[in-house]
This record gives sequence, structure tokens and C-alpha cells, in this order.
Amino acid sequence: MKFKIEKETRWDINKMDIVTKYYIWAGTKCLASVDNEEEALVIYDKIKSSYIDGDTVVIKEEDVEFE
Repeated sequence: MKFKIEKETRWDINKMDIVTKYYIWAGTKCLASVDNEEEALVIYDKIKSSYIDGDTVVIKEEDVEFE
């Protein structure tokens, strides 16, 4: 699996300014887009580790006894 961050810089006519977006990819799927590089790096690491290590979280667990 290939992971990458793409940086796109373009002119936003509505803001009348240059806008930069960061896209985080896993294979051919874009899984996130953010506005700053620091956040992109954090999300990239989370996505990459969830694919490598798995990212399962127990939401609720209980023992049930049937009679």
C-alpha cells in the first residue's frame, strides 16, 4: 500500500488569496484533506498506523449470563 500527502496551491477567487490544501492518500483513495501541513502529517501518521497495526477500539463490552 502506498501512502502519500499531496499539496495543492491555487488561487481562490472568493477569498482573493492563494489557498493551500493537503490531501492524504492510501493507495488510490483520498481519505482526508486539511488546510495545514502540521495537521496533514498527524493525520498521515494515524492513517498509516491504522492500516499497519489495525485501529480497533472497544466501544462497549459486557458479560451476559443466560439461564
